[in-house]
Formats: sequence, C-alpha cells, structure tokens
Amino acid sequence: MMEPTMEIAMRNESHKASAIFLDNELVITSGLILSDNESCIEQLSNAVMHSSVVEIGKAAKLNDISQLDFRVVCKHEKVLREQPARAYQIVYSRRVKECLETMLEGLHVCINGDMKPVRLYATLFASIIVLSTNVSKRVSLDQVKLVFERLQPSDNVRVKLLDKVVTVSTPFGDESFFNTLHVGHVSNIFGEQDCVLLLDTHLSSGCQGGAVYNYHMKLQGMLIGATFMYRNENVSFPLAINMEEIMSIVLNRRNLCQSISMSLPVQAFQSVCMIDSQGCWGTGCAFELNGKHYIISCAHVLATDNITCVFNDRTIMHPKLVYKNPVFDSAYDIALMEATFEEAQSSNWYCQLANYIPRLGQRLYAVGFPVFKSLASGTVFKPSVIPGRATKYSEGILFTDCSIQCGQSGGPIFDENGLLVAIAVSNFKSSLDNLIYNCHNMCVPLKDIYSILENFSKTSDKASLAGLQADWSVRSKWKLKPPVILNKL
Repeated sequence: MMEPTMEIAMRNESHKASAIFLDNELVITSGLILSDNESCIEQLSNAVMHSSVVEIGKAAKLNDISQLDFRVVCKHEKVLREQPARAYQIVYSRRVKECLETMLEGLHVCINGDMKPVRLYATLFASIIVLSTNVSKRVSLDQVKLVFERLQPSDNVRVKLLDKVVTVSTPFGDESFFNTLHVGHVSNIFGEQDCVLLLDTHLSSGCQGGAVYNYHMKLQGMLIGATFMYRNENVSFPLAINMEEIMSIVLNRRNLCQSISMSLPVQAFQSVCMIDSQGCWGTGCAFELNGKHYIISCAHVLATDNITCVFNDRTIMHPKLVYKNPVFDSAYDIALMEATFEEAQSSNWYCQLANYIPRLGQRLYAVGFPVFKSLASGTVFKPSVIPGRATKYSEGILFTDCSIQCGQSGGPIFDENGLLVAIAVSNFKSSLDNLIYNCHNMCVPLKDIYSILENFSKTSDKASLAGLQADWSVRSKWKLKPPVILNKL
C-alpha cells in the first residue's frame, strides 16, 4: 500500500505553501495556494458552486488555473529538488466552508500582507488542489480515486479527541524549514460530520497544505491554517480538514468519523460549562463538595449577577452567585456560584476537587472554549481538551504549558483522573514585545483554596469566603513583581 509519507513545499510565482505527496506523482495542497491570484479565486469559487469535485482541464472557465506553472520542491536522496507540476482537480467541502463562516466567524488571516476576514476566503480554506508532477500526462478523476482508496483508514485509526498527532510542513514556506515536524494532539473536532480538526501544535504561516499524521504515520488530515487574528489579538488556532471528509467527497461515500471518545474521564468532561453573563463569557466547572453543588469560574468572566451556564447535555442553569472577588485583577480571580435545588443534577455529573499540588511535569488537561463562544451555542457543544504539563508552582499560583486562550478564563485544569486541580485565569503578556504567550499561563491551584471552599460547604458562612482575597505576597506573584533578591557580596 502506497502511504503519504513525504512532505513538500510548493510555490506558484512568489507564493509558497506546504503540500503532500500521495504517491510518486500525485500531490495535494490547500486551495490557499491561489490566494494571491484574484482571477483564479473567482474561477474556483464559481466552479465549486455546482460540484464538490471539479476536473480543471474539462472546464473552460478554469483556464487560468489550468495554465498555472507550479513548482514542487521535494527531497530526493537528501537533496532538495524542484520539478514542475500542474493542477488537475479541485476537491471542495461545503461543510468546511460553513464551519468557517458560522462557528469560526470573526477570525482574520494575513493574505498578501493584509489582514482579511476568513469568511472572504472560506472557499479557498475549504478546497484542496490535486496536482501531478507528470505534466505530460493528464490525471483523470478515476486515477485520483484509486489513490484515495488506498488511503482509507480502518476503524481503529479514525481520528479521536486527544489523539496524538504529528504534523509535517514547511513553516513560512521557507525551504530552510523543509519537513519540520511538530508533535501535539487533537484538541477538538467540530463542524458537520466532524469535518474540521483543531490541534494544539505550535504551527506558523506557510503550514497550510501540510500533513497531519497519527503516530503510525497514517494520514489523518491536511492543515489549512495556524495563526489568526481575533478581536485584534493574535490567536493560535491550528486547523485541519479531516482526511475522512476529503475522502468522503472524492469517493462519494458517507463520512464515518464522528467519534469523540478520549482518555480523559467522561465525568470531568460533563462538568464543564460555557458561562454567559450579559455578553461577557468564559468557561466554568461544576464540582461537588460535602454534598453541595457549586460552579467555579473567574470573577472577570461575570459582568453581572445574571448568569447562564450551558452544559454538554444541553442543560442550561441560572446559578446563584455566592462570591465574586471585588478586585478581580488581583489574586484570587475567583467567582463561586451555587446551583439551585431545581437545577442540580445527579452527583455523578459533578467533578471532584484535587487536594494536592501537581508535581512539575505532571500531565494536565485544560478544558474550555478557546476564542469562540459559538462552540457552545445552539445545538453545538464542543469544548476543546488541551493537554499540557505543570511547569512551575509557587504558593498561590500554578503555571502550565497548556495552550490556553481567550474564552478559557475560569476553565478547569484536570489531572489524568479527572480531578479538578486548578482554574485557568490568564496568559503571560510580555512587556518587551506586547505579545500574548498562550502556552505560558497562570492558574489558581485548588489545593491553595481547598480549605476555604470546604469550610464554606460545611457552614454556608459567606464571610469565610473572604479568604479568597489573597494576601500581599500572593497578589505580588500574580502581578509578576520580581521576588526580593538578597545581595550577599
């Protein structure tokens, strides 16, 4: 069986992207390779309105695309070699386009040096270009189908939430970075028929068209983007088209993926909620302590006392606000809510608190709704599950390298047993370059506030929650004030 084990860089004039060799001659890449050619964009958009698979040479209206001179760079015997290629087919996913235009509305991407709304280029994001390096022989659709037939996964290799993946691409389209590998996980699967994958890998521009493999090097997706702008902030949002979506279109078969099984205990997943407070939103977590049921989040998530919590079984709660730190820009940025008796679920629906400090390097999971409120609205409930590790602990503050972004404030940090070990609060924003580093984040350790929460659960004395306003030393750490350094010289 021929396997897609080679990665290439490809360029059309000055524009470069990554791509994948499916066999000795057949190459696929993202439709974004055409993003610097307005006439080609228009031709492609018109063509895919009528068919999800378009043979370029048979459509006179695609003449500009058929005449493009592509150059493919591949590695042969440890040497990079360039060869010509021609485009022969376009594979287009309506489902991917609709996902980008609805669930992911608001993203901006850099096109030719300018920031553009993703929705304007959604058709390109949702399109795959099929090329061949054998420019003297036309590639028929039947030949393409034969190659894709050999790529079909067995049931045990279909992509699932938290699967480990390896991406292979050429960052920045620069041959110096040819075949760069990044290791990560599938942190979310969304869109109709699970057509889009969200990864936690650290990718950059130029990765579009690159490959997503599982740990057995079976192709599971194609990268379509990594870095975007959202509300004037840089966000890391590595997206890929599920390979099953591509194959279901080419082979005209039903997409059978739709699996969200994962290693994290289901109970932990069930306890996560999206919190909406008069338009201000974030993530929360329901927990049980001494038979009482609470929801914990960040104080800065709650704009008012009018709170709506949406859970994964479509349960909607309007909890009672018990405590909200009045100085939420300092430690601890905590809000505590209590479910009313009528809204409370069975006990196995709530997570349990961890009364210990995670050891450095321990595997942790951040769960929440990065960037998009739409991941928990309507009939959709798709919190992302992002693995990481504890990187540093100092009394009152836990650092992790989970990829946490806006929308995940107040979200839970679980251990591998599904115990709630911390609450995500914020990322680190450097004063040197004014950039937000999403893999360097600060959390409230549950161990450090456990006794306060336990006392309240026993006494219902709200005055006891005043201890959630941390002392000066902890507040100083959260404000990143440098510690005192003793000079013994």
